[in-house]
Amino acid sequence: MPNHFKALFNRGFAYDKIGEFNKAIEDYSMAISIDPNNAYTYYNKGISLDRKGDYNEAIKCFSKAISIEPSKADFYHNRGFAYRKKREFDNAIKDYEQAIKIDPNHFKAYYNRAFCWDKLGKYEQSENDYESAVKL
Repeated sequence: MPNHFKALFNRGFAYDKIGEFNKAIEDYSMAISIDPNNAYTYYNKGISLDRKGDYNEAIKCFSKAISIEPSKADFYHNRGFAYRKKREFDNAIKDYEQAIKIDPNHFKAYYNRAFCWDKLGKYEQSENDYESAVKL
């Protein structure tokens, strides 16, 4: 069994790309045991968990990534997307807002926040965010 962080991280990435989410999650978990302070390992593990449909665990991983590196817009965006899939639109909007605050050109954050506003019946906010997304 490999115990080299980079090998585990990269193999986890490869497993995720071919849809082997459990193997990816296992490799990311082993990589975390070697380097528990690498935010991208938690982030990528969260992506694999999300793609597997385990949104609660994905949110935990994205939250851990955010606690290590709070200045990454994609970390907030992906956590927001997991909340969106759980239909927790208010939580998703908060994360999309943070992603946009960090990166005002984050197209996906505007687009996905617009979707959430729409689901909450806040059509003016939804229209504004769709307009912002189109302009980007």
